[in-house]
Amino acid sequence: MRPDRQIVVGLTGNLGAGKSTVGRIVGELGARVIDSDQTVRDLLANDPELAASIQRTFGAEVMLDGRPDRAALARVVFDDPAELARLEDVIHPRVGERTAELLAEPTDAPATIIEAIKIVEGPNVDRLDALWLVTATPKVQIERATASGRISAAEARRRLALQSSPDDKERLFRARRPGRPVWRIDNRANLNALEGRVAAVWQQTLELC
Repeated sequence: MRPDRQIVVGLTGNLGAGKSTVGRIVGELGARVIDSDQTVRDLLANDPELAASIQRTFGAEVMLDGRPDRAALARVVFDDPAELARLEDVIHPRVGERTAELLAEPTDAPATIIEAIKIVEGPNVDRLDALWLVTATPKVQIERATASGRISAAEARRRLALQSSPDDKERLFRARRPGRPVWRIDNRANLNALEGRVAAVWQQTLELC
């Protein structure tokens, strides 16, 4: 374990893989967990400079009561990878700044987990000592993604097709953070199996980093 500063681990996984469940489990094991999705939601709701940047980029039609309308933004970007990239260009720098602020807050946790679907592609990758990749089969991912009824199987397949694969994420991480360890967390089985795997990886991370 690094004596000079806290360990920072990236936690990622595609739609339905179970990264949020892994985040909850490792939080119960003693990690501090920074949920990047929540960071984005907070910024969209409370950061007027970010709101102004989004309005300049996408127009007033994506705004509601002076704030970015997440549903309207989703309709614009989810069908167009180029538009999604434009949105990320606006949001990612502010997410990186806010994450740095959160990391600077005092904590007794031995490690901080930054949970994000694009942790490898985004600005926080340079802060990572290790990467956790949560994986499952496409069939399992689609079943989980559609269980709530909020999206259809066709929509789940479409979203998965737009996301980089676990292999691509690992290759990019190793290129951007050479020498840092990567753990794959298989989440095809039940919750008990996942809890055991996360506990083992948590201990290995604390020992190796």
